[in-house]
Formats: sequence, C-alpha cells, structure tokens
Amino acid sequence: MQIILIIPIVFILYYLYRTYFGRNWSDNLSATLSFGSNIVEGNDTELKEVISNRKWLGIPFLEVRFQVGKGLEVENGQNVTVSDRTNITDIFSLKKYEKITRTLPVHGQKRGYYEVLSTSLVGYDMIGGVEHYTLRDQNTSLYVFPKTLSSDRFDVSFSKMLGDIVTRRFLQEDVFTFRGIRDYTTQDTVSSINWKATAASGDFKVNLHDPTSSQEIVLILNVEDPSVLYDSDLIEDSIRLIMSLTSFFISKQIPVRLISNGKDIITSEEIRISSGNSDDHRHRIAMDLARIDLTKSVRPMSEIFEELIIPSAKLRADQTDVTYMLVSSCQRDDIIKAAGELADINGSLIWLCPLTPSMEERVPEGKIHFYKIKHE
Repeated sequence: MQIILIIPIVFILYYLYRTYFGRNWSDNLSATLSFGSNIVEGNDTELKEVISNRKWLGIPFLEVRFQVGKGLEVENGQNVTVSDRTNITDIFSLKKYEKITRTLPVHGQKRGYYEVLSTSLVGYDMIGGVEHYTLRDQNTSLYVFPKTLSSDRFDVSFSKMLGDIVTRRFLQEDVFTFRGIRDYTTQDTVSSINWKATAASGDFKVNLHDPTSSQEIVLILNVEDPSVLYDSDLIEDSIRLIMSLTSFFISKQIPVRLISNGKDIITSEEIRISSGNSDDHRHRIAMDLARIDLTKSVRPMSEIFEELIIPSAKLRADQTDVTYMLVSSCQRDDIIKAAGELADINGSLIWLCPLTPSMEERVPEGKIHFYKIKHE
C-alpha cells in the first residue's frame, strides 16, 4: 500500500519541481562577459565570464552560448565555426546564491573589431531532458589592431626614401618659431640676421628656428581586389603597411592623414582621418584600420582621387611640404591614370605595392616612385 502511495507522490513532486524550475530558473540569474585589453594581431588577451545565481534555487546544468568573429580563437572545448562567426558554449553548474568567474584565454589571430552583444542561456533541471532558454544583453568589444611589418620586408631603396622624407622635414625651418641665435655663415640670407644681437656682440648673428611643422604625409589606402584570384592576406598586408608608416612618421613628429575606400564595420562609411602626429592620433588610426570590413563592397579608388584627393592637391599645388603615399596592390589602368595626375600636380607620388612573387609588376611612368613590397 505504501509503495502504491509513493509512486503518485513522486510524480507529483516531479511535476511540481519541473514546473517551478521552468518558471523561475532564470530569475536573478545574470551573465556578464568582458574582454581584456585591446591587442595587436598575433597577441593574446582574455575573456572573463561572470555568472551569478542570486536565489535559493540551484541550476544543476547551465549552458552559456555566445558568438564571436572567427578571427578570434577562444580556448574552449566546444567551439564551432559557422560561416564568419564562431559559436562558443561554456558549461556551468550553479548552487543557490553562487557566483562563478571564469577566464578564457583569447588569441587575436586576425585584425578586426569584435563584439559580443548577447548571450543565450540554456538551463536544465536535475532531471534533465527539457531545455529552458533566455537571453542576456552584452556590451563588450575588442580591438585587434594590425601589426606592423618587419623591416626585412623593405628593400634598401624603400628605407632610403623614408629617410629622405624625414631629412627634408629638418631642412625646412619655420620662420614663426624662434629657438635661439647662432653665428652668421655665408649660407644664411640677409633677412635671417638678428640686427639687435649683431649690434650687441659686434659679430653677425642670425635667428635659429625650429623645423617646420607644416609638413604632412597623406596616406592613401586602396583595398580593391588586385585580381580575380589572389591571396586574401595581400590586402591585410596593405593595412599593416599603413600601420607601419603611421607609426614611423608619428614617431618622427610628422603629421599623418589617412584616406581609404575601405569601409568601417560599424558605420559602413569610408575611412577618413584628418592630419595629426600625436600618440592619440596613432591610436585613432589603429582603431579605424582594425574596423575596416573587407567583406563590404568598395568603390573604385580612382573615383576618390577625382572627387577628393586631386581637387585638394590642386588647392595646395604651390606647397612642397605634402607627400602623397598610395598603398595599393591593385594596378588597374584607372588607378595608374589617377595616380599619375596627382603626381603631376604635386610633383611626385610614392606608390607602395604589396605583391606576391607570381604577380605582375606594372611600374607606372612619370613622376610616380614605385616600390614593390614583398608579400610572404
């Protein structure tokens, strides 16, 4: 008789437990994800998961599911790549009023901007079999900045060209900045003589000025496909080259401006960054380069030359302190023509062209200085 009574009681308790669990399991349950510091591609950071169950009902089995871009490698046993996303599943068992913090190592395999906007929580009771779902909003992101190219990728002529640009900066003096007084030489102009200091000392003295601060590097990044079949990492090399040039010139206190037909993954706008030479400016360029989405369609760079770059160059045609540097693996006729026109207006243009050994090198004629960058 007791056994007969026990069976329905067990079924009633089973039903009550499952019903109560299904209605209340997600109450006061939080899941917060946060990335560590931003990194350069090839480096490591971490992803911290904080799961908190603030109620007396325990959750015997909890799955935390979320997605990241496939350029990130999250060390977890249940990663499944789906198209351009990677599904991550982490498993927890929560007691009543328990908080669990777990840190997952993350490897920045590829440049990019990575967001986690939501997590899917799947709960199971102690009996199992029935899945219960809920979502939790997230707001965490990670920048993986492009790395700089090693110096052995550049030949001697390229390194000399960079040195010439820096040297030219220090050969031009800014008449509006005064640094001191020195003795007169036959190379100085009469207008540079400081007559008051000359009268006081009895010898000719001239004003000493700081180097000009008006010199500017305009970096032009073209992310158009160079051919029908090509190594996709070739465009990434162009982005890394822009990062390398930015770091180099800003380290020399030379202002850098960036124009690109690459589109921002957040705004879908083309990249436009005004001139600057501070560490913050370098960081801004690194962020924008990280956010270039190469899956978005881009318009021909020749159009940007005609609409923006060439008209601007015409307004500054009488200035000799602007250096235009085009980074493009694409060598179509329209780009060569537009680059040639800009070179004629400005007096010169430097074209940096990442190419694989099998790709044809089309050296433009005229005032374009062409440099092939080895793609490994």
